[in-house]
Amino acid sequence: VSLFFNLNNQLTQDKAFRHALAFGVPDLHAERAVSPIAKTSWAYTDKVKRYDPDLAQAKKLLSAAKIASESATLALTTFSQYVDVAQSIADSWTSLGVPTNVKVVSSLPPDYQVLLSAQEVPPDPDQYPFWHSTQTQTNITGFVNVKIDKLLEDARQEIDTESRKKIYADFQRRLVEE
Repeated sequence: VSLFFNLNNQLTQDKAFRHALAFGVPDLHAERAVSPIAKTSWAYTDKVKRYDPDLAQAKKLLSAAKIASESATLALTTFSQYVDVAQSIADSWTSLGVPTNVKVVSSLPPDYQVLLSAQEVPPDPDQYPFWHSTQTQTNITGFVNVKIDKLLEDARQEIDTESRKKIYADFQRRLVEE
């Protein structure tokens, strides 16, 4: 279960704002994923930036964000099975000064701001369908990053496992930072 930020939405395009929201996710009493690659994968690394709950850091980043968070109202879209988790997150973000409403849907709307949803992580660490800029049907966030595209392309072409692991480690660090 993950939060997906729609990068085609003006409010969620700002990286400092996204980081603030990430730090503003409360402790949900479940294991926190730190990478888009499954912890059980041979390519997984935990040497990425962590976004553990830190309200002071969230507030600091919100004040530095390029958006006016006081006037922004955020919609957290989710499916019925995640509504309790979504409400906990929305309450935390609202307490930070970003009024957040939970919107329950039955299918993915194209205009969401933040989506709380589950995504099955394949056993192979290939994340091309989810994050490469050319994958308009499966890259639901609208993420575009030339370096990430290149890493995903290189990882698909690399046959040496150790070299491929290094590429995926770099991919994970860069994507999590975004």
